[in-house]
Amino acid sequence: MLGGALLALAPSAATAAERSDVDQLEHLLALERKLESAYATALRREAIDPSLGESLLAQEREHVRGLEQALRGSGRREPRAVAPAPLPGTAASDRRAFARFALDLEGQTVTAYLEVLATLGNERLLQPLGSIMASDAQHEVALRQALGLDLLGA
Repeated sequence: MLGGALLALAPSAATAAERSDVDQLEHLLALERKLESAYATALRREAIDPSLGESLLAQEREHVRGLEQALRGSGRREPRAVAPAPLPGTAASDRRAFARFALDLEGQTVTAYLEVLATLGNERLLQPLGSIMASDAQHEVALRQALGLDLLGA
């Protein structure tokens, strides 16, 4: 199934292949920081169940740390700072709206990991990035469950 998914992403993967490993890692880091910021904001505004939000936020913080470490290992001393994006107005209005917003953002992030994993030059990063991608896919399942949707999206 993963092979088929990678083939389906061929145009995007081709674009990703044109970027350096560092550029690709920075792109993933920006997405993970956006998720981290979204969960922190949702917790402050009570737009997510506290137990779920705290768990997802802690995992996103780990993802950010891991990507920052990978960037340092790739020769970048300090990853570029990215200002966290505010939540769209409706995303913070209630728990269902936030869950839909976060589900979409997690899906975009998983897709970005698929693209990067298909083109990454540094094979030592495949396993850790694959693990982070799997964690984000689990976040999708948790958010689908919070919305009362089919857990696999089928």
